[in-house]
Amino acid sequence: MKRISIVALGVLIALNAAMAVHAKRKDPIVQGGKLEFHLPDLSGKPVSSADPRFAGKVLLVDLWATWCPPCITEIPTLVDLQEQYRDRGLVIVSIAFEAEDQDGERRARLQQFVERHGINYLVLDGGQPENFSSALPAVQNVRGFPVEILVARSGTVAASRNGYGFKKKWATRLRREIEKLLSASTEHSGFQGRTGR
Repeated sequence: MKRISIVALGVLIALNAAMAVHAKRKDPIVQGGKLEFHLPDLSGKPVSSADPRFAGKVLLVDLWATWCPPCITEIPTLVDLQEQYRDRGLVIVSIAFEAEDQDGERRARLQQFVERHGINYLVLDGGQPENFSSALPAVQNVRGFPVEILVARSGTVAASRNGYGFKKKWATRLRREIEKLLSASTEHSGFQGRTGR
């Protein structure tokens, strides 16, 4: 009888572990734990993840699009975070994935959107949504926008997940995590893979 109970317990533990792994696969992940990009800003100037202005900073990288309602609802929170934590070392980098315009005015339209919404952080042109994997090959398992990636001062990805800008709970948790990363010297705070829900 004890043997059956031990076997059943083992099966239950293995099943729970498998379910936990499956649940984590719902979140976007960054292969290798480092986010690398080389994309143009809205004036066409190339910006790399190795840019000196990012060195030793906490990065919040937001993957979004103007056609995504939750992406738009998170903008006021991101504007506030950039304003509040800029002097402490937070840099928000927003990578937009927009449909190609026939007239080739995608960046100009993005710039107008930035001005209209008072965006005070760096916006890069990720290209069209179908080019996502070539723009950010290390970012896997993305099923929709927005996606937020938190990078510690050391350059290591601390969290990668879907963001939900319309939820107050999301904004509160994000603020706490940013404060924790800003307070740390070079170590990330261990919340990789958790969702922002």
